[in-house]
Amino acid sequence: MPNRQERRKYRRIETPFMARFRVKQFEGVGTPLPFWDPVTIKNISAGGTYFYYKKTLGLDSLLDLKIYVPTCTSVINCVGKITRIDEPKANTMFRIATEFKEIDEREKEKINTIAREASV
Repeated sequence: MPNRQERRKYRRIETPFMARFRVKQFEGVGTPLPFWDPVTIKNISAGGTYFYYKKTLGLDSLLDLKIYVPTCTSVINCVGKITRIDEPKANTMFRIATEFKEIDEREKEKINTIAREASV
């Protein structure tokens, strides 16, 4: 069996996380959306997320994200850019990958710590 080298920069956590998102609104452009859609993140790393959603979102769209980490009392607030959208198969949802574009270094370290602890 060939040895596949991990290409990811950060270790992923395969545990589901609850999150809320909305398409990012820019100051002076339109009215901010008042609601946040809930999603379950299927996996997360300090580099981004992967989740399922009921409808497609635009590739390269920016999302405001609020990620609820069960082991932390605080919420991770960040911005992710949609880098991939996998089309649904019959009766399934869109699978959306994001890359973090705006995230505090402390928040990244929080995710890295959780990933290390989960792999032990």
